[in-house]
Amino acid sequence: MKNVILILAVLFFTGCAQRDPVRGDATANFTGTFKYAIASPTGFVSKYTWVVTRHAPNVLDFDMTKVIVRADGSEIVSRDKATEVEITDEKRLQFSYNTTSGRLIMVTALAAPKKLHVNGAALQGEDFTNVPWYGFEKQ
Repeated sequence: MKNVILILAVLFFTGCAQRDPVRGDATANFTGTFKYAIASPTGFVSKYTWVVTRHAPNVLDFDMTKVIVRADGSEIVSRDKATEVEITDEKRLQFSYNTTSGRLIMVTALAAPKKLHVNGAALQGEDFTNVPWYGFEKQ
C-alpha cells in the first residue's frame, strides 16, 4: 500500500510541475484585425495590419501586411502569412514563419483586451533584427 501511495505522489508532483494545457478553445484571445504604425526619423512610416483568424480549435492563421510610406508618398507593400499556429498558452503565443523574401521571423505575442503585444526577431544570413514590443490595437 505504501508503494502505491508513493507512486501516486510522484505522479501527482511530476504532473503539477509541467505547464497545464490550454482549457477549451483560446483562439478568441488572439483573433481579430490588429493595426500598428510607427514613424522613423528618416521620414518613413511603417503601417502593420495583422488579420488573425481561427483555423481550428487552438489553431490560428496570420495574414500580415506591412505598408512602408516614403516621404514622397510612395508606398512599398509586403504581405506574409503564418498558418496553422498552435496555441499552447492562453495568453502567450510563440511561432516562426518565413517571409516572402526568405527571412526567418520569430514572434512572441501577448494577448490583452483590445491589444496584441508583439515582439519579433528577424534572421537573414548574418543580419539580425530585434523588433521591440509593439502594441497592436484591435480594430
